[in-house]
Amino acid sequence: MPLMLSDFGMNLVTEIFIMAIFAMSLGLIMGYAGMVSLGHAGFFGIGAYLVAILGQHIGNTYLLLFFSIVVSGIIALITGAVFFRTSKFYFLMITLAFGQLVYALFWQMKPLTGGADGMSVSAILNFGFGDLFSPLSIYYVMGVAFIIAYILLRFFVESPAGKITKGIMENESRMQALGFNVRIYKLMVYALSGSMAGLSGALYSYFNLYVSPDLSGWLFSGQVMMMVIIGGVGTLFGPAIGAGVFIFLQNFMSSYTERWPMIMGMLLVILVMAGKGGIIHWLQHIQKAVFSRKKITQDTNNQLKEEEATS
Repeated sequence: MPLMLSDFGMNLVTEIFIMAIFAMSLGLIMGYAGMVSLGHAGFFGIGAYLVAILGQHIGNTYLLLFFSIVVSGIIALITGAVFFRTSKFYFLMITLAFGQLVYALFWQMKPLTGGADGMSVSAILNFGFGDLFSPLSIYYVMGVAFIIAYILLRFFVESPAGKITKGIMENESRMQALGFNVRIYKLMVYALSGSMAGLSGALYSYFNLYVSPDLSGWLFSGQVMMMVIIGGVGTLFGPAIGAGVFIFLQNFMSSYTERWPMIMGMLLVILVMAGKGGIIHWLQHIQKAVFSRKKITQDTNNQLKEEEATS
């Protein structure tokens, strides 16, 4: 892609890589644990601000990414222990309240976070091979980060713990009757999701070099939820596709009209309705239809050959 894209195109794809990690983190709890959160941007903002604040004193990229992942995961673990006392609609509302709480903290702690004006990021990507400034180098870093995040999440989904978590989503009472500690598995997947969201926030700080409280607001949480729904709930790669479609449409429409949210909203509604569960499910449906037609054609040809041979 770098051979075909301009610097603007590479920056756009780089942002898609970051948002894809964020969308996959939310898609993990939505599609494999049955938990719908409207405060997931809170973890994204925590990861972003940790790089911005600690980056003023720590220059080690590995440490900053480590702190972002671990702190976000610990906060997700602690808050999840409280949130899981509720369910369904109440869980949705309490996660919304959490996101707004994080937003308010970043807004009020002006000496530390810059308040409503946000703050610039002084930390520079450096993995021991020199500072990385160019769009091409940042593109490859974010691309590798996306691949690693996808592999880790895929490993969890395919693991026994991931299958148990999905079983809890489908029938919690039955899994509990079988002897599984439902609460522990929910906390585990929620902490993993929060840590991945924190990672994406940290990467966004390095990419954008500026953070603001809006990164933890409910509007941003709603946007990433749209990415998951557009791509397809219940899959891991679907949210990544949804992130790409959302970011592309957002940038493409905004360059032509100020009313781009209205147009994009209409397109997304049509896309979701026509996609029957998201883009990835739509593609799977088309693939099954094509294979079914090929199989029917092949069976018909084999039957005709048998009839010719018999005659």
